[in-house]
Amino acid sequence: MTRAASRLRGGYTRRRFLGAAGALAGALLAGCGRDAARERPPTDPQVLAALLRRERAAGAAVAGIAGAAAIARQDELHAERLASLAGVALDPVAGAEGDLVAALARKQEGVFAYVNALPRLSDPDLRVLVMQLAASEAEHLAALRLAAGEEPVPDAFAGFTAP
Repeated sequence: MTRAASRLRGGYTRRRFLGAAGALAGALLAGCGRDAARERPPTDPQVLAALLRRERAAGAAVAGIAGAAAIARQDELHAERLASLAGVALDPVAGAEGDLVAALARKQEGVFAYVNALPRLSDPDLRVLVMQLAASEAEHLAALRLAAGEEPVPDAFAGFTAP
């Protein structure tokens, strides 16, 4: 190919054009995620405090359900443990809902919250604790589903699959 044929319109060579395109692509990619990179990840106590709020909501939903006293006691123990590790005071539960449908929803949200918190925790011992609490919440969810006349474990992936 002749030198004249390798030039693009405007006097640019292919090499120069590709170099400029690469530099532009690099500049665009360098700007991606810049805002997210400035944010600090939450600390372990912050993650645990968020889990505590979720646990308290689930506990309030379960508290008024007949036959769920054991689940409510375990929820209280979970909340006490999370509060002590997060270094926050344990606020009293607002009020018992006693609604089985609401309790099922709160427990499912709790399982998801525990699983989502795992990669945000830096302490391996806290990860183990959170996995234990997630398993307990899944047991509670299965027991409440059974009490509602539903299949205790409707799918093998515990709600992590699309309907």
